[in-house]
Amino acid sequence: MNKVQRLINPLHLEGLHHEADMMRNVDVHRVLYQTCGHQASVLAKSRSCQQQKDESERNQVQRLVIFDKDGTLVCIHAMWAPWIRGIAARLENATDLDLANKIFNLVSFDNNTGKIKPGLLGEGTMSQLRDTITQLLSEEGVPREKAERIVQACWQVREMANYGDVHAVGDVGHLFGVLKSNGYLIAVNTSDSRGVTEQTLDHLDLRRYVDIVVCGDDEDVLPKPHPSTAQKICRELGVHPSDVIMIGDSTSDMMLGCNAGFRYSIGVLTGITPREVLERDATYVVDDIHQALHLILQDSS
Repeated sequence: MNKVQRLINPLHLEGLHHEADMMRNVDVHRVLYQTCGHQASVLAKSRSCQQQKDESERNQVQRLVIFDKDGTLVCIHAMWAPWIRGIAARLENATDLDLANKIFNLVSFDNNTGKIKPGLLGEGTMSQLRDTITQLLSEEGVPREKAERIVQACWQVREMANYGDVHAVGDVGHLFGVLKSNGYLIAVNTSDSRGVTEQTLDHLDLRRYVDIVVCGDDEDVLPKPHPSTAQKICRELGVHPSDVIMIGDSTSDMMLGCNAGFRYSIGVLTGITPREVLERDATYVVDDIHQALHLILQDSS
């Protein structure tokens, strides 16, 4: 298995191929000639103008930071632990089956600690979660069509009326403002549904900073770590992948950065993945997005 095949997670991307854009270095040939007197002065001025032009062009390059949402911008445990417990309780009531612990194991949720671990709940899409739980009901003896109806009836897309469990990781608004003032575009790339994502951004007053949002239930993309979400963002914003930085809390986020050919990826420890796992694919691993901001500003200075 080659390196590209290793980076693409077979759970999400079976049968898909890595597509990576690479920039070609332009071999610039300079014409050397001897000058003296007035010619030397003209050449010096020409070089000075070219240097100013090159610097201006560099400053005009669009730079982009892509953020994951859950575990990166907001606390994933506070947001999704109550939700998965509610799903499990409704399914048990609807089927009279002992399902909760089996569901928690399938989606990688530790009910004792209330923590989400790397896996389906923390990294998968709503569609993948529904399919997995429907399959569980079928394996428990519920006919497939009935299982689908039960899951659909019990499925409650995240209720956002109670905002008590939406906790931002620090002052995200200030961080976004600093990035914008330094010329960066901002994108949010999440496996969560669009409805929940937009409500979360509105609740935290972040929508005004964000240039584009790509979600797991969008019809024209494949789930992370497939690069299609990244490619859509770059295409719509007119940014080359080599000018993009990825920030996230999961292996899928870091692999996305590799698969898409981003400048680099920063793993944060505010989500579901321990440092030693993030370090396998991340360029840097830091405590949170605020430390990531320092890295980005140092890199752009």
